[in-house]
Amino acid sequence: MNVLNRGVRDAFRSATRTGAIILILCLTIGLSFVMLVGHRSVDDKISATLASLGTTVNITPTGYAAGSTSNSYLETSQLNAVAHVPHVVSLAETLPDGLRSGNTAADTSLVAAGAGEPVAVVGTNAATRPSTIGASTLNVIAGQAINGTSDTNEAMVSEAMAQRNHLKVGSTLRAYGTTFTVKAIFASDTAGGNDTVIVPLATEQRLSHRPGEVISAVATIDSLTNLSAATTAISMTLGPTADVTSDAAQAGQALTPLKSVKSLSLYSLFGAVGTAAVIIFLVMVMTVRERKREVGTMKAIGGANTSIVYQFTTEALTLASIGGAAGIVAGVFAANSITSSLVGGSDKPTSSAVQNSARHLTQVHATATVLEVLIGLAGILAIAAVGSAAASYLISRIQPAEALRSE
Repeated sequence: MNVLNRGVRDAFRSATRTGAIILILCLTIGLSFVMLVGHRSVDDKISATLASLGTTVNITPTGYAAGSTSNSYLETSQLNAVAHVPHVVSLAETLPDGLRSGNTAADTSLVAAGAGEPVAVVGTNAATRPSTIGASTLNVIAGQAINGTSDTNEAMVSEAMAQRNHLKVGSTLRAYGTTFTVKAIFASDTAGGNDTVIVPLATEQRLSHRPGEVISAVATIDSLTNLSAATTAISMTLGPTADVTSDAAQAGQALTPLKSVKSLSLYSLFGAVGTAAVIIFLVMVMTVRERKREVGTMKAIGGANTSIVYQFTTEALTLASIGGAAGIVAGVFAANSITSSLVGGSDKPTSSAVQNSARHLTQVHATATVLEVLIGLAGILAIAAVGSAAASYLISRIQPAEALRSE
């Protein structure tokens, strides 16, 4: 106990020296802690952004423009090849159309939301996929979803369309001069999706006289890891006839600044930890040299090497613990502002879908976890141990006569 008491007291021999060492350690260990928290927070932000975008690949005819009357079409036979591309787990194909009341070809009994506006009809093989109606949610609130891979005169009607046309599950409606049975009522989170009729893809192709044609498709990949390779493979399969894009791939480019911050924080973490270890090392080397005569006297009167080593180690641990604790406290309060400053200049994504899912890329909220605080405390003890190890080596080599004769 006396050895430990002396080690603690020795740490405070000189107020100026002790204050300077603690301040330097506070800054270096605090920076280490901030970089640790920042690295984890940025990594979490990157992972969450990519996960929110999903693992989908969008396929449209080359040069496709919404509302244009000169758009080309994809062929079902082309997309069949896409379905067999490695890592593709599903393929949602879509053929939209607009029906106008009084149009002989359309021959529909449905009334649109506004006068002169067409009734949106979507033929799809994935009737419950929100992307087929340009929405992020699609919930069946009555009845049962239709089978999009069949060729039957069945339909799913949006809630707004059903209310306006007095339809319910089991009702009938006319479109393309054909009678459809309403099998389900659904709701979505977009105005367009809430004013739509969904029918099986084959049925829409047959009645609109576009056999085997599709205007767009969405391929789902089995994992983010395989997304890039699958996107390339799909593009090569379809060739110049289709535009193949992945929002996650575009997000990867938008996330490049964040990845740079992640790397910077990691390198800064290593640098700050190394600096703290070097500081402890130099402080203890200087301390041993300054007190060489004292060490020699202690050894001359029978002091064991282990006791002297414990005394210097305790001194190093005391300084490192105070400086480290202060650094961690400062780091807890500074981590969020420093991390936000580092990522504040990140570029924004260009894709509209990416913007919707990753619009807060530059708003990284960094908070320290209990685990990170424990890691910080463990790091402090490890740094002190490394620094005091050098002093221990020097102590073990000091001979009493040599130490007393040198001063």
